[in-house]
Amino acid sequence: MKRYLFIGLMMTIAVGWFLSLDPFRHQPPEPEVTIEDRDVKVYTGTYDWSGMFRGEIADAKAGAIDLVENKPSTQANSEDRLTIRFEEGPTPKSVTVVLWSDKNNEKMKTYKKTGQFTVPTIPGRYVYQITADWKEGEGDFAFPINVKSITGQKHIDRIYV
Repeated sequence: MKRYLFIGLMMTIAVGWFLSLDPFRHQPPEPEVTIEDRDVKVYTGTYDWSGMFRGEIADAKAGAIDLVENKPSTQANSEDRLTIRFEEGPTPKSVTVVLWSDKNNEKMKTYKKTGQFTVPTIPGRYVYQITADWKEGEGDFAFPINVKSITGQKHIDRIYV
């Protein structure tokens, strides 16, 4: 009797584990973003994804700045460390991160990988756009930040890339 109970329990665990695997995913994994070890809310934009049993296409019909237009910004001090990682799900084949100025919808800088970045030194609202490609599909994500000045710090008028 105990042997059947043990086998039943092991089967339940195995089935649960199997169903949680990535082939059953129907949308791309979201990046994990932190600023100085504080979690940042990331918003999903346009994506397409093909899982083993189900696929999904979503068109946000908005650019990164429009996607987060009425969303709250994460507060940051100038030169805080921003970390972007994809830790859940499959590893992306390629990732592009674009920094946008919310003030004038200007592309300020493009990064070709995830990792750790320094937020801008000039106070204001910025939007980071993340575009990732996997063999299963692709996805766009965005999040706004609001950079505050550190007292006594001098600022340049413009960031050139």
